[in-house]
Amino acid sequence: MGVIRTDKWLDEHFYKPIDLLKKTSSFRTDEVSGFYDYLKFFGMYQPSGHSKVVYEELKTVKAWEIIENLYLKYKKIFNGPEVNIYIFPINVTNRQLMRQTNGKSGVTIEKDLYLFLSPLADKKEWEALFIHEYHHAARIQKLRKKPFDFTLLDSMVLEGLAEHAVEEYCGEKYVAKMSKGHSDKLLKRFWNSDFKGRLNVLKKERIHDDLLFGKRLVPHMMGYALGYKIIEEYKKNYPFSTQEKIDIPSKDLLIRNFLE
Repeated sequence: MGVIRTDKWLDEHFYKPIDLLKKTSSFRTDEVSGFYDYLKFFGMYQPSGHSKVVYEELKTVKAWEIIENLYLKYKKIFNGPEVNIYIFPINVTNRQLMRQTNGKSGVTIEKDLYLFLSPLADKKEWEALFIHEYHHAARIQKLRKKPFDFTLLDSMVLEGLAEHAVEEYCGEKYVAKMSKGHSDKLLKRFWNSDFKGRLNVLKKERIHDDLLFGKRLVPHMMGYALGYKIIEEYKKNYPFSTQEKIDIPSKDLLIRNFLE
């Protein structure tokens, strides 16, 4: 486990991403293209001449070796689990995605981390992404709770804790824009109107993702921003470190009268 040499896979099947995904441990035979669509939502590349150039640049700057070193570092810091790490180019043609993520993105599926990268000059951006996604895997393992059984509050706190881990180890500069992109006034408004009464909604329910990612009439990534705010407010009132709070139940991090 650790970094899977997807560069070898990409050399052979770059223009057939579904064939690549069939090699991953989280692929299910009944999903096929649906799994690829899911990963594209989080930024996985779509085959093109442009994305092929990005891939070749990732090889040149030794992305696979750099991420392996980060894995060894943070596995020790978080006392975290062994995971599979799959690296693919990000969809550089999606300008909105590139702007919102600073050219890197990812998603964690229990013990599988999917990282979508571009050859950034500031490799600290890669470290911030890795911390965020690996923190997810470590917390999920320590909570002993399947992500599909997560409530909305669980998911918000998961994202908030991961970004505060980024802030602790990389600095505030590297906190994701989606975590700090809304005013307190807007956070308070949507907390009271849409979130507060739905904290026990399960991930399997459609409204969970609508709120977490911001769909319909909810601002973009509002659930992520509120999750970051929950941890921010907790830190104002109680001692906090990423290592100590990685396995604390979500409800114990929500302080009384939050945003009321």
